[in-house]
Amino acid sequence: GTRALADALKVNESLKSLDLGDNHISDDGARALADALKNNLSLEELHLCENNISDDGALALVDALEPNGSLMSLSLFWNDNVSYDARAASNLVLSAKRSLTSQRSPRCAPRAA
Repeated sequence: GTRALADALKVNESLKSLDLGDNHISDDGARALADALKNNLSLEELHLCENNISDDGALALVDALEPNGSLMSLSLFWNDNVSYDARAASNLVLSAKRSLTSQRSPRCAPRAA
């Protein structure tokens, strides 16, 4: 699933936004996506809300932001195993590289109490 998609992202030159929220993506899937992001120069938004990603997967994604020149938004909200520190790290890297538009997509809006 996620690995096949990540392989396709490595060579894709047109996709701008990808919403993979609520797809049970694990750290292995996040690492595969991170590897793909190192080569992808078109994706601007990646939404990974409500998956099974922990700090390990989130930090792999953060590491991929450095060589990636196009990603402007990475949403990791509602991954219960991603700490605030990992989300903050992604925000810092993104904001240091470019003017950040938004870290929260409408799909990843706060949950109602």
